[in-house]
Amino acid sequence: MMARRQNPSSDRGVRFALIFLLLVGSGCTAQSSISNHYLTAEKLWSEKNYPAAVAEFERVVKESPDSAIGLQALWRASTTQALFLNEPQKALKGFESFIQRASSSELAPQAMLEMGEILFTRLNQYGRAIEHYEKLIESPRFREEEKALFHYRVARSHFHLQRIRKSIEWYEKMLAAFPSSTWTPRAMADLGSAWYALGDHDRTALPKALKIFQDLKNRTRGRQHRLYVEAVFNEASTLEELDKLEEAHDLFMTIQNDYPAPNVIRIRMVRLSERMKKKRK
Repeated sequence: MMARRQNPSSDRGVRFALIFLLLVGSGCTAQSSISNHYLTAEKLWSEKNYPAAVAEFERVVKESPDSAIGLQALWRASTTQALFLNEPQKALKGFESFIQRASSSELAPQAMLEMGEILFTRLNQYGRAIEHYEKLIESPRFREEEKALFHYRVARSHFHLQRIRKSIEWYEKMLAAFPSSTWTPRAMADLGSAWYALGDHDRTALPKALKIFQDLKNRTRGRQHRLYVEAVFNEASTLEELDKLEEAHDLFMTIQNDYPAPNVIRIRMVRLSERMKKKRK
């Protein structure tokens, strides 16, 4: 999961004070009522009474939907539902409403990021995630590193939907456009796995997978990099599929003390030893 641009509750005290001064100072009864609900919501939130806080935020939204304080309340309700109440559907609806009402707000890009997180990570709605991220890719409001993630999420969503070749297309597009992204090693690993998955249907797939895993191994060489062990494991598995048994056995041996599930490595090595014995007869 990507790092958020800002903590949804950061600078809460500053916003709280500004809103209080603006609204209470207005002298308007209706506005004072709205401000009271907002202040009550913030107090409940600080007490970690999140359901009650959201209810108060929503009262503010209902009474003043398009005002600055109404939009702020909508934002606070949506982020609270997403992060503290495990209500992703309600949060998604709230963020959608926020973007419709405040598309030019400095918080709108963050709302778009939150929507992507919900669709991809929380709801596993990969078709909608693809549509959402493709729109964000075209937006000038996001940094290059964020766009690298959007490409990765589109590729991964296609993979989850069993559109393997489409996922390969997007992984390759991402790697060409963002070769130095922090997401690049992960994309390489997944691209190799996508080619590996096509091994039974495409005779060129396994050699392509092998090359990618070898490149990833060289890129992440060193036992401290978590993807290094994964790359070696996948390289060895691909060699086994290509009937290069001794090479596969030797590679598995190099990570037997580093792989998270050592028994898996031992079982694979035993199986390879048995296959090599039969092959020699």
